[in-house]
Amino acid sequence: MSATHPLALARARRLVTEYGIDSPAAVDLEAIAFDLGLVVIDAPLQGASARLIRKGNRGIIRVSSSIDIEGQRRFCIAHEMGHFLLHAKKDHLPQCRGEDMLMWRQTSVLEPEANTFASELIMPEDMFRSVASKRALSLTGVEALADAFRATITATAYRYVELAVAVCALVVSQDGKVKWFLAARDFDYSIRRPGSTLDGRSCAASFFASMKATKVEEDVAADAWLDDERVEGVWTIRELMLPMPRFRSALSVLWIVPGSGPDGG
Repeated sequence: MSATHPLALARARRLVTEYGIDSPAAVDLEAIAFDLGLVVIDAPLQGASARLIRKGNRGIIRVSSSIDIEGQRRFCIAHEMGHFLLHAKKDHLPQCRGEDMLMWRQTSVLEPEANTFASELIMPEDMFRSVASKRALSLTGVEALADAFRATITATAYRYVELAVAVCALVVSQDGKVKWFLAARDFDYSIRRPGSTLDGRSCAASFFASMKATKVEEDVAADAWLDDERVEGVWTIRELMLPMPRFRSALSVLWIVPGSGPDGG
């Protein structure tokens, strides 16, 4: 669980309780927004994904009409709801770009808080853990979770690792280099440091070489991703690679293949 933005987590959880949200299907963002005094509209936005226009204790959430992916649109709505509830003292908030809504981006204090709020509201921790624990970590499993919570597959994968549902790690790469990583609890192997060039054996490196935006789940040599003297050449690691060509990036979820790690674990 992220403890970086406790106020954002607490505010989202309060809404989950207040509105009696007890299943993924019960997270009706537009109904909640309306009850809070917000109207959601879809309209053209130049160079942005969403914008909050505030008027006292009411407001309008404008979502770019170019967004046709349900999960992305929902995250935009929840993100702007977060701004509305958390940043009431800010007279002017800039339009929010797609980059601002990436959970690993730290563009300012405000955007990560809004992202944390949105993630907790769309995929409440207890509910997500309960649903995710019944599914094996795999491309099919993450896609099913994304469908259940009506979230993007990248946001779902991030949430899976953030909440340490399984022993795994997440690496974000950009332009063929490691950009950032997050390791779940008990994943105690050293990952290649940010700024290092991707190993050509990784699925992410293959994406940057071809720029073919195809989701891939494959077994690769563990030392393609792990910079750890405990890793032997016979180990393999499973890589679930999710391409993000719009941001010149890729997201890779990594976990040790059963039977291939230390002591056959």
